[in-house]
Order: sequence, then structure tokens, then C-alpha cells
Amino acid sequence: MRFLVARTATFRDRVVWGEGVDVQDEVQMVHSRPSKLPRPFQSLEMRWHQLWLCLKLLALSRHYDAVAVGRYGLPLPVLQRWLGQKSRVVMMDVEWPGFGSGLMNRLAGNAASFLCCFTRAEVARYSEHFRISRDKFRFVPLSFQRSDVDSFVPSDGGYIFAGGNQSRDWETFLRAINGLPYSVRLFAKMGQPGSVPSNVVVGSASRAEYHAQMASASCVVVPLLREPLRITGITAWTNAMAMGKVVIVTDKEGAPDYVEHGVSGFCVDHGDVEGLRHYLKLVMEDTGLRKRIGAAARERAFREFSPEVFVGRVLDLLREACQEDSCVPQR
Repeated sequence: MRFLVARTATFRDRVVWGEGVDVQDEVQMVHSRPSKLPRPFQSLEMRWHQLWLCLKLLALSRHYDAVAVGRYGLPLPVLQRWLGQKSRVVMMDVEWPGFGSGLMNRLAGNAASFLCCFTRAEVARYSEHFRISRDKFRFVPLSFQRSDVDSFVPSDGGYIFAGGNQSRDWETFLRAINGLPYSVRLFAKMGQPGSVPSNVVVGSASRAEYHAQMASASCVVVPLLREPLRITGITAWTNAMAMGKVVIVTDKEGAPDYVEHGVSGFCVDHGDVEGLRHYLKLVMEDTGLRKRIGAAARERAFREFSPEVFVGRVLDLLREACQEDSCVPQR
């Protein structure tokens, strides 16, 4: 069997997909083209690049038994269905944030063989909201980014790290650490954060510096707002776990798929100031606990959330898709 993979999330690591698999880089194909239009029209230009990507994948897919696509390949299974092509499609980056009509999401989901979700909570939410059979969905944990993790030697610098821009609950975080005797380094675009406690340094950083600061932290906090569909922050906590960090996440719906509470990290409810404050004090006051939980987090990350494990799971789904009677390569 031959597979075509168009991937958005793991190309930074240059993982090996193996013999019989050809790879296309969606990010390079969509984002590398210099803009030729004024800013108000650049979103339309981006949509055109995505359509061009799907048309290219459509032409290529005739020569493969199955195709795996990232978030920019959403129209591919719809186009294939309309044109009567039989190649199977696995959608790897199902990250649907809003409560819009979702017509294209529903059409693509019903036309694809499988949809990968990064948490079990998303499987239930997407299936119900977009009216796609749950049999189409598979829970496939997102991998950490090896290039972000392996570039630094982890240490315990005695400070709390927090960062990120997607659906972060900085109000809860700042209230939780207010008055605590620990240094905090926060990297995010916060707009108007209001009153920032004196023990908090807010800044911006390059990707490399961001992960260098994470690697030297005593613990990593991922404070999240509740979203109606997707679960955010997964890359932050999987990278931190792979670095051997104690992770505290304010999410009890998606995070437990990765973080076993009290074993490889801690999970508290959205907006739970006192719960977050309690675990911050517990972690920062106990060096032995940090070492024990950090080691468990790293072991679990490399066992279950490595790029290689992710690749293996996607390839298994491509093979499973090809077990269907109608999966016939069109050469």
C-alpha cells in the first residue's frame, strides 16, 4: 500500500514516516508564499492557497491507497466524494473552535474515513455538534515537538512558567499567584492584563527562548478558558511533560487524557483560583515531589506522546481505512 501524508503539526521534527509514504508539508505550501494583496484581502488570499493545496492533493491522491491531511486539507474528502474518487482520507488535525454552521466540517467529516481528535472530550463534542457519526472519530493524542524539547537541558530554576495565546485564563492565574513568594515568568500577548502582581514578569519571546525558559522552570502552568468545542494548550503541556516538568492545567475535561492527576501532573477546574493556588504551593515547596512527578511526566510523554508514536497511530488508521471493500487505488 502507498500513502500520501500532508501534515501541519510535526514537520518541524522531520519525523520519518517510513517506506511507501510520501509527504507534503501543508505549512510550507500555504504559508510560504509572499502576500501580494493589501491586508484587508490577505484572508481571501490564504483561502485561495488552501484551495490550491487541496486541488494539488486531489490530483496526487489518485495514485495512493489512502491520504492523511492536516487542518488545511479540509475540502479534500469532499472534493473526492463529488468526483467519485475512492481513495480514503484520514483527517489528522481536527481543531474546530466555533459554534458556526460548520457545513464544510460536516461534509468533510462524513466523507472522510476517520477523524483524529486530540482528546476524548472533543470526540463527543464534534460528533454531536456537527452531526458526524462517532464511529468516524478516533482519539489520537497530539505529540510533543521533539525539536522544542531536545534543544535544551532541563533544570530547576526556582520559578513558575506560564505562556501561550490560545484561550488562556490569565485572570485566574494572576489571582492564584498573587501574594505567593515565588518568581513567575509569563510569556503571552495579554492585551490589558490589569493589575500584575509584583512577583510576575510579563514578556514576549521567540519560540526558542520560550522553550528555553520552560526548560528551566520548576513547574509549568497552563491556565485555560473553557471553549465550547476544542481543547487548547495541548502542545504546551506535552512539551513540558517531555522536558520532565510538573504541569498544572486548569482543565478537567481534556487534560486528563494526558496528565494523570497526582502522578504525572495536576488538573484543576476552569477558573478554580483556590485549587490552582493550592497545587502551586504544593509543587513549589516540595523538591522531591517535583522530581518524582516530573520524571513520571517525561516517561509518559516519551511512551505515549512522541512524534514517532503519533506517526504509528496515523499509519494504523490509514491501513484500517484500506480494509474497507471500496478502498481501491486509482492509478
